[in-house]
Amino acid sequence: MLRTLKAGACLILCPLPVLALEVGSCIAVPSQVIDVSVEFPGLVETVLVDRGSTVVEGDLLVKLRDSSIRAQVALAARRAEDLNQINGVKARIEVLEAQLVRVESLYERNLIAQREVDRVDAELLALYQERDRLFTEHDLAKIEHARVQELMTQRAVKSTIEGLVTARNIDPGEYASEQAPLLTIAALDPLYVEIFVPQSMAGKLAIGDEVEVLLNTAPETPLVATVDVIDQVFDAASATFGMRLVLPNPDGALPAGVRCRARL
Repeated sequence: MLRTLKAGACLILCPLPVLALEVGSCIAVPSQVIDVSVEFPGLVETVLVDRGSTVVEGDLLVKLRDSSIRAQVALAARRAEDLNQINGVKARIEVLEAQLVRVESLYERNLIAQREVDRVDAELLALYQERDRLFTEHDLAKIEHARVQELMTQRAVKSTIEGLVTARNIDPGEYASEQAPLLTIAALDPLYVEIFVPQSMAGKLAIGDEVEVLLNTAPETPLVATVDVIDQVFDAASATFGMRLVLPNPDGALPAGVRCRARL
């Protein structure tokens, strides 16, 4: 009898379990998708990844043929390092500067004519101009060397993000152009969860709030995502507004492109 009374009292006084509030249906998508293309066209020599390959930032993806560029780099390096002409002019300037001091001394003692001083002075001026010209050419050679080295670097296409290769559109021997993407890479950590929620939820969620997400591939495994974006323009036709959640996926185990449910 006492047990029955306790049970009845609990039905009246004990709090009922709080049910999770369904926010809406959603879809998990990559946080970033990029199409990889070349800056300058060329023949593909090697493709180092395939569909399904995981890459990190800086990984070499595609290498274009670079034999002609290598020759240009070698020639430009030779010119940039060549100081023979500059050193030769410097040596001649030192000789003429010493000679000018001597002829000026002789002229002051009336041992030579003015025209001899003028001759040495004119030769020295011409050498100064030649030295300046060679310095300019040497600077231009260094700039050209840097330019062709940059061209060489551009023959190696590297990843700018960490992610998964979802499409490969090129093979060795094919011609790569700037207009056609070679590869597509999707960033899977984190995933973005795009969701439309009823207007009645407006003001009840804020940036940084946690929302429970259940992917359709694992509906019994709740995941925690964080509110990242709340749209301020509502859709009048459906009486909803959009939100973006951030769902951590450090090991890449969660797939993208999966529908889901979100709840509080």
